[in-house]
Formats: sequence, C-alpha cells, structure tokens
Amino acid sequence: MGCVDSGDQQLLEQVLRGKSEAQIKVIKYFVAEEGCMSKNISDDEYFSMVMRKKDNMDFRAKALSKIGLDEDEVSEIAPVMFEGFVFENAYAKQRANGQWVSSSYQVAWLFFSSTQVYIYRHTFNMDEDKKSESTDEFFYRDVTSFSTSSETETAHGLGGKKIEVESNKFYMVVPGDKLYVSMNGVSDSESIIQGLKHKLREKKSQ
Repeated sequence: MGCVDSGDQQLLEQVLRGKSEAQIKVIKYFVAEEGCMSKNISDDEYFSMVMRKKDNMDFRAKALSKIGLDEDEVSEIAPVMFEGFVFENAYAKQRANGQWVSSSYQVAWLFFSSTQVYIYRHTFNMDEDKKSESTDEFFYRDVTSFSTSSETETAHGLGGKKIEVESNKFYMVVPGDKLYVSMNGVSDSESIIQGLKHKLREKKSQ
C-alpha cells in the first residue's frame, strides 16, 4: 500500500499538531495507510480503545445524575441504552469485517417514570477532546412516536475527502422536534423498539 502524497502529508502533520499520543494513533488509523510513517493500530485495537473509553465514563450513572432522579423513580420499565458510532463530520473507516467505525461515538440512556420519559445523550470523540451532552424529558402524552431509520451520513477523510456511510438511528418524535441517537452498536434493537412502542401506546390510552 502506498503512503499519503506530499500535500496530504503536510496536511496530516498539521492535523496531528497538538494532539495527544492516543489521538495521534486514532487519526493515523483513519487516514494513513498501513506502512506509512509507522505501523497503524489494528481494527480490534481501535475498537477496544473506544469501548474502554465508553466503559470508563459510566454513562448510566452520569445520566441519572444529570436527570436528577433516583433509579427507583424511573423504574416504570427497564431503562434502555442505545449506542453506536456517529459518522456525520467524523473520520470513518470500513473494517476488514465490513463494519464501519468512526472517530465519534454516542451513548444514550432512556429512563421511564410513571408519567415521563427521560433521555440522556452523550457523544465523545476519539481524535479530539470535544464532546456533547444533553438531557431531555417529556410527558408520554407529548411523545408522538418512537421509531427507527437508516440514513446516509457524510464522514470525512484527510484533505476533506467525503465518505458516505449508512447509519441506523433511533428517533423519539416530539412536537416540533425529533431527538435521534445512534444504534449502530445495538444487536437487539427491533425487540427494544417494539417494547417502547407498546409502553407508549399503553400510556397514551390511560
């Protein structure tokens, strides 16, 4: 495999400037072909880096803290977690097994009280320190629907190269807004969604 050309090499050096050692490894994994500059981390090594960062953050505890409720106050049904890579405006790469990964990962928790649904979303990046975090709460009567969709997101490579990736998402539709979270990493999403739809119909009929 070849290396990046001289123009991309200069751009890569600019992108890497000021990054931590771990962030440099991540960026090279996405944009530098094997054999360039140094040996890249493997697909499995990168995936393990993401999972370690996710597990170390204890998002369930973060979600409950942000919502400001004890777990026994949101036990109408079992809490639900969605997670997965986010591709929009992130670095992306197709692994040897055909699965796509990106430099951005999202975790969301949904909690359910007797009258409201709470959603906590956190997106972190592997190539920079940037993150985003939000909480929302809605009465069941104000939730229009729970649904899923598959959309094309535009990721990027070195030098502004565009990469189109299909991404699976969970949506909670409320008046005037649509809250989405990635569920690319959820294997039993269909059964989870059906359970949420059933609970919503039950609450709206009361």
